[in-house]
Amino acid sequence: METQTAAQNEQSEAVILADIPRSENDIYRISQKDYKGNRYLDLRIFFRAKDDKAKLVPSAKGVCFAEKFREPVIAGLIKARTAPQVVRPEGVSVASVTVCDIPASETEIFRISKGCGQKATFIDIRKFYSKDGSYFPSKRKGVSIPESALEDVILGLMPSSPAHAA
Repeated sequence: METQTAAQNEQSEAVILADIPRSENDIYRISQKDYKGNRYLDLRIFFRAKDDKAKLVPSAKGVCFAEKFREPVIAGLIKARTAPQVVRPEGVSVASVTVCDIPASETEIFRISKGCGQKATFIDIRKFYSKDGSYFPSKRKGVSIPESALEDVILGLMPSSPAHAA
């Protein structure tokens, strides 16, 4: 007989909420899954497998957050959409500014920033951890979204979007 604890430790299959084109070979995938009784959203870059172009493989580039952070993340992305353009100084390859910090715990935040590189403006969502009073980016815990895909990502994260009807 399965105990409640064993059932809570099970991980559900991910439900795909939205696939947003990134390039010919990449997409942004927004999915949700339950783990240990909690619901999580994952925004991750997937790429096409070299040996099977129909197969999508998750990359390390992405961010996963609890359902309770959905609304603050959406609000931060909307704020980033309307934030002033970042000016990149001559000779600097990338410049960015913090749009907002979303507290995740006493020692972690999700930071949304807006930046520009040599070719495009982007919005970055990244998890940071606190050490000695300062915040540092976590390894493998972030994703950059070009401004051109931002609206689709916001819509994909919205709870009332058509992608959630499935």
